Formats: sequence, C-alpha cells, structure tokens
Amino acid sequence: MEKIANRIARILVREKIIDDSMLEIYQYGLVRMMELGAAVFTSFLICLGLGMIREGILFFLFFMPLRSYLGGFHLQKYWQCYIMSCLTLLAVLIITRFVSFDMRVSFGMILCASAGIGWEAKKGQAEAESRKYAWVVWGVLAILLAAAVFCLIRGQESALVLLCCVTVIVLVSKVFEQMRENR
Repeated sequence: MEKIANRIARILVREKIIDDSMLEIYQYGLVRMMELGAAVFTSFLICLGLGMIREGILFFLFFMPLRSYLGGFHLQKYWQCYIMSCLTLLAVLIITRFVSFDMRVSFGMILCASAGIGWEAKKGQAEAESRKYAWVVWGVLAILLAAAVFCLIRGQESALVLLCCVTVIVLVSKVFEQMRENR
C-alpha cells in the first residue's frame, strides 16, 4: 500500500495538485486511507458473506469507539493488525450465530467486563492529556448497557452474546496492552 500511496502522491506533485513540501503528509494520509478502506471493505464482505450485516453494524457500533478511546493491544505491522481484526470479527459473528449462553450469564459477563472497562477508563483519565476520553468510554458503556438490558428484556440472545463478545474483547485487549507495557 505504501508503494501505491507514494506513486499517487508523486503524481499529485508532478501534476502540481499538491506542493512538494506536502508530499510526506499526503503519502501518510493515502496509506492510512487505503488501510482503513481495506479493513472496512473486508469487514463488509465478511458480514455480507455470513448474512450478518446487522450484527456487524452492532459490533462496530460499540467496538470502534471503545477501542478508539480506551486503547488496547496493537500489533507491530499493519498486515498483522488487519488479519487479527478480520479474524476477530469473523470469530465474534460465528460465536454470535452458533454459540448459545444463558442470557443471564451473557448479561453478567457484560456487566463484569463493562465494570473492568470503566475502571480502565478511570485509570487512563488521570494519565490522559484530555479527560474527555474516559467520559466517552463511559457514555458508550452506558448505551451498551442500555442495549443489553433491552436485549435481555426482549429475549434477543444472539445480540446479547455479541455485546458480551465486544465487552470481553475490549477488556482483554486492554489487559494485554498493559501486560506488554509492564514487560
């Protein structure tokens, strides 16, 4: 992707669409745009292939803001992160479709994982330059918990399992990140 981005950025400079001094910025932006585009496209194909578009949207609705604001485990290279992200989405969708938990167990796991995520956000709030990150995490968790209560009341077991997967993955990712930092 970097080679393609470099080529495109150099064409933009040659055609005088951008200034030569902006070359590196455009190269970086193009690489990030292509990486994000590849991830979104692949995620859409996975959801479409499994016939689980709604579940994929629900997954990303909560997973993206929690991981974006809370942080978590990151791999060294983009392709590793890309593959792990695709496998994570695939695993969550397969678990959602084929694994059945008692709804009270799923809800209890959501509560426990949410408490852990909230605690991690509180710890990160003291370290963060901006205190808004913890508030965003807590806001997303509040909406997630409201959705979980709704799913519990409505008997939507698979959605509850999906929300359980989201909270557990976010918390485990954060714990792995801290373990890596402490080594």
